[in-house]
Amino acid sequence: MEFPVHEQLTDSVLKKGLDAVVRDGITSQIKMTLTESIFLIAFAVALGASNAVIGLIAAIPPLAQLLQIPSIILVQKTKIRRRICVISSALSRLSILIMVFIPLLSPGLSGLLLLLIGVTSHAIFNAISVAAWNSWMKDLIPQEILGRFFSKRLAVQALVGIITTLSAGILIDQWLQSDPTTLNPYSVVFLIGTIFGMIGVYFIYTIPEPRMIIEALNQSFTDTLRSPFHNEDFRRLMVFSASWSFAVTLAGPFFTVYLLEVLGYNLSVVTGLSVLTQVTSMLFYQWWGRLSDKYSNKTVLSVTTPVYVIGILLWIFTTVPGTHIFTLPLLLLIHVILGLSVAAVNLSHGNLALKLAPRNESTSYLAGWSIVNSIAAVLAPLFGGVIADTLSDSFLSFHLAWQGLGLSFDLGLIDIRGLDFVFLISFLVGLYAIHRLAMVKEAGEADQKTIIDAMVAQAGRGLRNLSTVDGLRHSIVAPLANALRSARNQSASAEAHQDEE
Repeated sequence: MEFPVHEQLTDSVLKKGLDAVVRDGITSQIKMTLTESIFLIAFAVALGASNAVIGLIAAIPPLAQLLQIPSIILVQKTKIRRRICVISSALSRLSILIMVFIPLLSPGLSGLLLLLIGVTSHAIFNAISVAAWNSWMKDLIPQEILGRFFSKRLAVQALVGIITTLSAGILIDQWLQSDPTTLNPYSVVFLIGTIFGMIGVYFIYTIPEPRMIIEALNQSFTDTLRSPFHNEDFRRLMVFSASWSFAVTLAGPFFTVYLLEVLGYNLSVVTGLSVLTQVTSMLFYQWWGRLSDKYSNKTVLSVTTPVYVIGILLWIFTTVPGTHIFTLPLLLLIHVILGLSVAAVNLSHGNLALKLAPRNESTSYLAGWSIVNSIAAVLAPLFGGVIADTLSDSFLSFHLAWQGLGLSFDLGLIDIRGLDFVFLISFLVGLYAIHRLAMVKEAGEADQKTIIDAMVAQAGRGLRNLSTVDGLRHSIVAPLANALRSARNQSASAEAHQDEE
């Protein structure tokens, strides 16, 4: 296998390379959808994982990202980013096979141990590839199209993720209806994810690699690693990134657990709500890309991060103290809010780091940024899992009560218990992160009013265009409606059961 390095990329070679980056995004999205997030957490819950174990599973990938420190040495000494990326990505994706065989070999407690081994192995090799990939993309993709290119890639990935999520959710649910105790559908889903992951490795291999710019030859490795912390603008970004990463990863891993365990929905409802988030993200990715290129990444973040933390806070109100008539509409609103804001945050956050990293020190700067994010993302879910288990039997309620003049009522306003405490802490940390974002400086940033006006104008055009897309209704809205109809039936059954009691 040869890994040539290009001194200069022609337009045709660059175009083919960018197309390969998109193709890798598609296949890798299928792999991620099937082997991470919803289906991984649902599998862990089926194996009997506690909140603390769920937190550990969520903490392993960011913990493995600390391997970027030796990866920087490897990249800077060898300057063979493409080779490193291909080999480590292949080993990472083959590690998923450990999870494939758990239902066949060892379910239960030993199955959870094998699951942790598989997740760890997958995360370690994936982390090795990240430092090489970040530096490679920094040199490959022209700065002036960075936002538009990644917004297009993310939009395509979102559409693929929607189709994959629905398909896998239906497969697992139908299989479980015939045999509720089996774990075999998860094996099939993980195996399909592995296959598509290896196809993605081929596409990574076909991406051209430009000659790596020699970075900081006169510095020791320690000084190179310290350099992003000495840059005031980049240090401010890292403080924001760390606090934001903590807020997001504190709550995010437990959304699926909350829907399955607290609200009692089945996997088809969970995947349906996830699809709603992905549909919303898909519709807005390219929009956010154009706005970030025009008004700056920080300006987009300053508008959308408050929206995201409000979405997290709203989880608390889905049970006051149990499910109620507004639970499902509130969940719909939450997933639209999260989809709208996460599209902007994922795109603009990464692009802001790419933009602020000096070109001749991009590997060390981006690795330092990733390491800071990783440390926060390790601590947050571990903390969240412990808090959720420790406070599982605790609650804090706020009521509005009145008695007198022939009238009495007791209206529950807020009821916080178990995972609700995790969501509340996540909201508070998110507010702090927004405060830190205001201190980050980016060239060309606009005021919030300007971008909000642009958002309102663009939203009007987007809604008019969406109304003509009949295919969207048949391919996405109809399956989503079926899932939500199932959720409504479950809620009605649960309320009837509570009334009988």
